[in-house]
Amino acid sequence: MLGRTRFRRRHRRLMEKLRVEAENVHDIMFGSMDGMISTLAVISGVAGATSNNFIVLVAGLSALLAEAISMGFSSYMSDKLREGILATKKIRDSEKPLDESVTILVATLVGGGVILLPFILSINQALLWSVVFAGFLLFGMGSQFSKLAKRSALLGGIETMTFGMFAAAITYMVGYAFAMLA
Repeated sequence: MLGRTRFRRRHRRLMEKLRVEAENVHDIMFGSMDGMISTLAVISGVAGATSNNFIVLVAGLSALLAEAISMGFSSYMSDKLREGILATKKIRDSEKPLDESVTILVATLVGGGVILLPFILSINQALLWSVVFAGFLLFGMGSQFSKLAKRSALLGGIETMTFGMFAAAITYMVGYAFAMLA
């Protein structure tokens, strides 16, 4: 009997550890992909409307900071809400809202920051390089995370990269259309 009790405790601890690890991977993927895709979409839209890289950089940095703060704060508040709801039902929640929100905020900043590097470094054809970086990074992330979920790495990479490139293409066309109307 004692052996079964120990086994159950170990099993519960292992399951909790795996759940926490999966949640951390989720938060990092969610934040970094959101940072990359939203920043790429913003700079693509602005670059479609203007060739002034300084304006594109300011818009990109502003969007990235707003996105990271919003993602971090929204994560924190929604986790606190979940915690409160579970507490009223006497269910213990092992998640730490502040840890999760900081992880998402930092991942968003890092993801979007990489996309802005060509503009920060004043590289020629900065938008093209941002798109290339985003394509490789999104494909790599989608591939790696698909492997973790025991899915096709190739399909996961293509799927993730496609969403980012689609967002960039649409916003570029919108920016370009507005520039033509101006």
